[in-house]
Amino acid sequence: MSINIVLIFIVVYIINMFNPSIIICKIKTKEDIRRLGCMDASVYNSFKVMGNFTGILVLLLTIFKVVLSYYVAKFIAIYLGENIASTMFVSTVILGCMMGHCFPAIYKFNGGKGIVEFITLMSIFSTRYVAVCMVVGLIIIALTRVIAKGTLAGCILYLILSLILGCSYIPALIISLLIVLYKHRENIDRMINRQEKTI
Repeated sequence: MSINIVLIFIVVYIINMFNPSIIICKIKTKEDIRRLGCMDASVYNSFKVMGNFTGILVLLLTIFKVVLSYYVAKFIAIYLGENIASTMFVSTVILGCMMGHCFPAIYKFNGGKGIVEFITLMSIFSTRYVAVCMVVGLIIIALTRVIAKGTLAGCILYLILSLILGCSYIPALIISLLIVLYKHRENIDRMINRQEKTI
């Protein structure tokens, strides 16, 4: 691993540390969103705590910071002579985004749950699988009325399709999915016990 890749990881991590749901909730209510509603800094909790308009704003800003970090990383890589099509570059961007958002140093490593980041990243690097996974996820949400079931199922399906159809950054994908599952461990426990709230 070159010093250039380490630099790219650090830059991507720093950009993704800043969580829109935490920042906006603090400005709007003077409260920490991780102590309100679902007790986390997820986009879903932003909708629940601050309403639809603010929730949409948080969603868009979360997507924006992932896209921004990708293009900043791409600019740095090209400037330093790194191959932006390499597995190392793609894996660095993916892991930098996921780690920065889910385990931000500025928020005592307690950040968001990573679903929006995961979907956005996969949309950037492999759009062919994302549409199918999103449709399956939405169908599961419609049938079960449990958001976590649909979103997690869609992410798991993405990994399965990547394994079957081929993907160069499988290790980064597996680590990212494990982060998402870890951040949703309480939701998973409630789903197993049939206690997860429906919409």
